[in-house]
Amino acid sequence: MKTWKKAGLTAAAALMMAVPAEAAEVSQNAVLSGTVTSVVDVNTPVKEGQVLATVDSLVGPVPAARADADGVVTKVLVVKGQQITKQDTVAVIETK
Repeated sequence: MKTWKKAGLTAAAALMMAVPAEAAEVSQNAVLSGTVTSVVDVNTPVKEGQVLATVDSLVGPVPAARADADGVVTKVLVVKGQQITKQDTVAVIETK
């Protein structure tokens, strides 16, 4: 019986490695409050750390949200000129 369990576990592990990881949608939140001065477009490929939105400050536009992972922007939830607050969702990225 133990041999069958080992064979089953081995087969299950092999299947898990053979199946590609599914894409996940990740919400990207603002780290600053302010008036949006620029925002990324839908279907834009992004790399981790890339600026998704900027807000106006006393020294000019500053990054309000950056991509947490590589992927493609599937939704943009803010528009230029909109007032946002810290933790508002700015965009959604589909990761690979």
